[in-house]
Amino acid sequence: MIQYYLDLEKQVKNIKEKALSQGQIQKIYSTAYFISLAIRAPGKTWHLFIGRGGGQEGLWLHDSPPPSVLRRKDNFLEYFRRHLSACSFLDVSLDKYDRIAKLTYQKFGEEQSFLLFWKGRKLYFLHHYQEQPEAPFKLLLSWRGKAFIPGIEITDLYEYFDEIGRHHDMKHDMASPEIYGMEKLLEDELKASNLKGMGSAPTFLQRKKDNIEDDLRRTKQWDKLQAILDKGESLDMYELKVGDHKIKFEGELNPYERRNLLFQKIKKLKRGESILSERLKTVTDQLAGKETTVAATSTIPITKPIWGEEKTPTFQAPKNTADEYKILSLENCQIGVGLNSQGNDQLRNKWANKEDYWIHLDGQKSSHVVIKLPTGQALDPQTLNLGASIVAHFSHFNADWIPIIYTQVKNLKGVSGAAGMVIYKKEKHLQCPRVNLDNVIKD
Repeated sequence: MIQYYLDLEKQVKNIKEKALSQGQIQKIYSTAYFISLAIRAPGKTWHLFIGRGGGQEGLWLHDSPPPSVLRRKDNFLEYFRRHLSACSFLDVSLDKYDRIAKLTYQKFGEEQSFLLFWKGRKLYFLHHYQEQPEAPFKLLLSWRGKAFIPGIEITDLYEYFDEIGRHHDMKHDMASPEIYGMEKLLEDELKASNLKGMGSAPTFLQRKKDNIEDDLRRTKQWDKLQAILDKGESLDMYELKVGDHKIKFEGELNPYERRNLLFQKIKKLKRGESILSERLKTVTDQLAGKETTVAATSTIPITKPIWGEEKTPTFQAPKNTADEYKILSLENCQIGVGLNSQGNDQLRNKWANKEDYWIHLDGQKSSHVVIKLPTGQALDPQTLNLGASIVAHFSHFNADWIPIIYTQVKNLKGVSGAAGMVIYKKEKHLQCPRVNLDNVIKD
């Protein structure tokens, strides 16, 4: 089933109403069509199902895990297990524009995020996470295939999906006539599985039944051992043979210790008889057709997300133009400022030199500023305050004190495929006072 935006919105609201916040993510399963997270909430365990794409797109909440006959393993499941198992579930939310669901959870005491984007019958995902306590956060964009340590250019994780066609003008006026429950969707998957190589199931079940009956026959011989105890027969021997069972009395054992060994053997056989009787009943019902699930494994193809499979994004960012950055010529320096993400890249790659200074708002999305000084001139506080004020002006940051990071351009590295994003090192953090720009910026 494909959930439209309004359907997904209803599902997210329903999940929020179940008060899953701070519930522990326990077992994680997968079928060919879904990923399932078991979340232990107060008084109940819920199972959050995630559609893998290919016609199963959206989120569902169910009170049972997927049946074992449908469970499958692949890299996507193992990735979920490695990163989300035993974490605290925090929240689920929905992008205000497109069909992107955001799962937030807590690990190593930090909030981490897993975003899912259903587009064109495909599933793309984004993961913002830590691998170890105190380690820097990494970002995995499934359509690129490799994780990297992000810069700070995009603070809204949803914006990363712009490069693969996230809509900003989608009309939220379509909804499915009916949102099928998880039980029906699993039944449909079960039917699809039964079409693939299930003809040998009765033979397998009959062989299983025969083995259980043989084991059960041996466990029922406990009554013969019990008769020996009841009659008080002597156990002064090295080995006792009764039916299919042998009991060795090794070492210097007194009569009580010998009787205790026999008693422990009887207890094990009784327990085995009880377990095997239940198994025999189950397999007998399966052979008689009373149970709907078949003791076999699903063989239908697993729907896989887009994970490093697309070498180029389906949406191409506009090409740079000469007007996407601005140069301000001052008495003792030149200051360049990017007017958008492409302009930030263009400023760094085409205009700046490696010894120039790069400035950005600390911890916030902002324009990039580059200060170009005459050869041999050091960066003084007045010029730095001026650069910080220009960053604030073009980023619409209005506070009187401006938090910035700055470093030399040679310490920057652009991120392939992400316009305006950089990875930086050797940076310094500073609070700069705002200065008047009336004589610097003339509209």
